[in-house]
Amino acid sequence: MNRKIKISLLSLLIGQYCGSVFAETPVMDDEDDVYERITVTASRQESLDTDLAMSVKGIGKDELALDNGQHVAESLNSISGVLIDQLSGGQGHKAAIRMPMNTGGYYLYLQDNIPLQSAAFFNHNALWWSSFNSNVARMEVLKGAGTALYGSGAVAATVNILSADVADISQTNLDLMLGEDSYSKVQASHSNKISDIQGFRISGSYLKNEGWRDHTGSERTEITLRHELDLGNNERLITSFVASDLEQEMAASLTEDLVENDKADSGLSDAVLASDPLRKTKYMRLSTQWDKVDGNHFYSLIPYYRFRTNDYTATWNQNMPKVESEVQTLGLLALANFEHSSDSETTIGMDIELTEGDQLSYQPLDFTTSGWGADTFVAGDKFYDDTTQYVGFSPYIQHKRRLTDKLDLTLGARYDYAKYDFDNHLGVYGDIGHGKISIEDRSDDFSHLSPKASLNYHLSEDSSVYLRYANSFRLPSAGSLYHLTVKDDGDAKAVDPETSDTYELGYKANWKTVSFDTAIYYMDVDDGIVHAYNDSGLRYLTNASRVIHKGVEASIEWQINEQLNLSTAYSQSKHEFDEDEKYAGNEMAAAPDYIANVRVRYTPSFLQGFTAMLEIQSIGEYWLDDANSQDSDGNDRIEEGYTIGNLKARYQVSEALSINARILNISDEEYAQEASYRYGKTTYSPGNPRTAYVGLNYQW
Repeated sequence: MNRKIKISLLSLLIGQYCGSVFAETPVMDDEDDVYERITVTASRQESLDTDLAMSVKGIGKDELALDNGQHVAESLNSISGVLIDQLSGGQGHKAAIRMPMNTGGYYLYLQDNIPLQSAAFFNHNALWWSSFNSNVARMEVLKGAGTALYGSGAVAATVNILSADVADISQTNLDLMLGEDSYSKVQASHSNKISDIQGFRISGSYLKNEGWRDHTGSERTEITLRHELDLGNNERLITSFVASDLEQEMAASLTEDLVENDKADSGLSDAVLASDPLRKTKYMRLSTQWDKVDGNHFYSLIPYYRFRTNDYTATWNQNMPKVESEVQTLGLLALANFEHSSDSETTIGMDIELTEGDQLSYQPLDFTTSGWGADTFVAGDKFYDDTTQYVGFSPYIQHKRRLTDKLDLTLGARYDYAKYDFDNHLGVYGDIGHGKISIEDRSDDFSHLSPKASLNYHLSEDSSVYLRYANSFRLPSAGSLYHLTVKDDGDAKAVDPETSDTYELGYKANWKTVSFDTAIYYMDVDDGIVHAYNDSGLRYLTNASRVIHKGVEASIEWQINEQLNLSTAYSQSKHEFDEDEKYAGNEMAAAPDYIANVRVRYTPSFLQGFTAMLEIQSIGEYWLDDANSQDSDGNDRIEEGYTIGNLKARYQVSEALSINARILNISDEEYAQEASYRYGKTTYSPGNPRTAYVGLNYQW
């Protein structure tokens, strides 16, 4: 029997045993033993986790307050199978959710159910455009392919950042956090009811951080506004405005020599540092959500406007080109849910998106690369300058029916149609040097039908087992379609879309003192879009024939007694090329064989209002390259992974005042947050050393 299947079957048996042991255990008041069981990401309506045939986990306000993180990773990494890799201690991130650590468009990032970005202009850092620093009440992760409500990008996971509602009474919050490396964040929020039918919440934050490595400082300003209006007759309007401005210094990964001699080095040459490479991004989104309940029917319309810029220096390329982009979107999310009877319901919807993006890349300074394929770049050289218009049109339907008193069947399908119109402003076509291809104006369109099906069997009122199948679709971005390089074989063909099939078997249980869930998944990705490098060291995108992702995930939360709480999240996975011409049979690089997070919370009875938490975060070993190569001594090029500990505490001094403190990497472990091998050398992104933060919150 496969080892991963054995692990999951053992988890099921443990879960059933825990149910029999702990169901009779005396517990606290009812309001204290409720776990994070309610989710909205699956259907935009509140649902109980055991009613959903999918793996979805949430992090509520109490845990967010204890984490008090300066980055979303500090909370999201507590979910089984989730690894958010904070880049260089700044505001950016990569993700590894049922995938290797990557920057690809396998994840759909939402705020209040609205996409944070367009799939046509995907950016792996999209969570920095959420209002995490000023207004967040809850975070949810739906692992695996999304429901019929979600289209391109919802391949490996959907991450939803949920804002706080308007408070029932006047409420003002002031937060201040200070930390090492000149870290400071101030956050303020005020919420009030204007009348019996309307109210508002306004929040803002300012963050500044010098960074523990050279040239990794950041500065971010954010403001959010939320207005709620009760129209009567079970009808309401929620209007939201989000705006942010981020400026962040940029660094590069380090060679082995630099890691040994100065881990705080920026990894950039003096010439590049003289140009002060920065990432600057502005973001704005305005949306209105109209909801109406009419008997057993629910209707929702969300029109929105979204604007963002993203200007940076590509420090991962030797010549450090400048990249500038501006993207604006008009969108509409329309949904209707009809309950036909007590045993069936149907959801239909339509997503519409109109997006225009301007993209420019040029050489900021004279530069000559070294090594194989050395090249000379002249300041002012343009690599691309274009405008792309994107239209997306996506109807969907989902039907849920109760087959028996305990068994539910859900069937769904989503049709995605996308069209790109590309306008090249360079005015020259063909090989423009430096391994780049400039193409003529053109249009491309793609369409895909994504079927979904699941069975959910209620073992009891508090436990269920499910079987799920979901097909998903990842659109190529405008950059991968039109910013082409001369590959080794001279083929200038753009990438194709990729599709995936996910199969999942899961089990969930919630008892008085124990919450437990586990899942086995198998994801088959065809024509996977992956990064490759030509002989000149230039990175390009290409389609791998077939990639297989499979693994097992398990999490348990146990309220041991009134003072102790234990939660464990664990996943083990394997990611390998299946029919790839070059790497068939190899494991993918940067794919940890396991991800683990353990949290022990202590709430002493002798100190009311105080909670302390010890957290252990660990990731397993992974290959440094897709070739699974060996060094000159015959050793596999594998990074061993790392294990670090964090200590967090929060003390509610009074009804109005609370204080908090965190020490991250308490043992000051030296580790690589990420490592890779290419072109004869290994490079590292060193992990943060021991770092302390303190803060206070005052509410009135």
